[in-house]
Amino acid sequence: MARLTSAVFTGEEPGMSLLRPFGERRIRAAFHDIDGTHSLIRAWEPVMSAVLSRVIREGLPDAPDEAERMMAGCMDALRTAETDRFCVESAGLSALTQMEWALRRAFQEGVAGEAGWDDEANAEIVRRIWAGEEEYGELECREDRRACIARQAPALFRLYERVLYRACRDGNLAEARRDPRRYLVPGSLRFLSRLREAGVRNYFVTGSIVRHDESGRPAGGIYEEAVTLGLSVGPGGLVEDLYGSRWDEKKPKPGVMSELAQRLDIPGEELLVVGDGRSEIAAGVEMGALCISRLPPEARRQREIHSGIGTHLIVEDFNRNALMNMIREEQR
Repeated sequence: MARLTSAVFTGEEPGMSLLRPFGERRIRAAFHDIDGTHSLIRAWEPVMSAVLSRVIREGLPDAPDEAERMMAGCMDALRTAETDRFCVESAGLSALTQMEWALRRAFQEGVAGEAGWDDEANAEIVRRIWAGEEEYGELECREDRRACIARQAPALFRLYERVLYRACRDGNLAEARRDPRRYLVPGSLRFLSRLREAGVRNYFVTGSIVRHDESGRPAGGIYEEAVTLGLSVGPGGLVEDLYGSRWDEKKPKPGVMSELAQRLDIPGEELLVVGDGRSEIAAGVEMGALCISRLPPEARRQREIHSGIGTHLIVEDFNRNALMNMIREEQR
């Protein structure tokens, strides 16, 4: 158990903005996003923008191998202002929801789906996804369209990951093995270590696919990236465990975070949520958690969104003495 206090912050630390003073909080666990928050290996936004824009214009490709090669080789030519903005503002949503948005936009453009699929319900779901929603209740009233999304969103998700690995992830991972600091947000190890030393249990919660080996331990993918950067994952480690998405089941972060908090028997007021996506920060605010947004200075739109959601603190990176001074071990 640790205590985090905003009273020690004088407002004079560059790269750090306290938006909502939180007094003193007892913190038992911290839920961290990985990609963009601690790791810079994936650089996913340009890749997703290219893949989604291609789908909006032409629908889901029939030949994924050929599409993978083509998209990985001409990402900048495929990207549009619309999909660039969507990727910025949808950070933190489950990847299946992001894929669903592109498929529904393709219905609107008339390049996919059946006659009549571009109706008001579809348009409203497109709008809600952009606004950060992932559950739409009974708004989707067409079973044929729902079945199409359930079939095509996982296929598009797999194609996107293949393009991502080919275009940048694999090359960046190889470079990170030689020089981890280049792909690690400054101060990440120090911050995670300080929390753990003060008695906080760290958990990674990601929208990326988390694979597991035969023993049930995380393996491959995002786990491989975390370990390469020195972010050890496992009971008693720097990070206790890793929770993420599946190929064919939408798992919005708010639900994952709520279930994990219940499993750990920790009330929201004793949680710290750290991320760069609107989804995890909005979920943290809803749970009553203390929220820290990790956003670079140039991320002006994201900073505006996070401020509006109600994050407590925005940091450029974690290499901030004032941030470290906020974390104190509870005296027994």
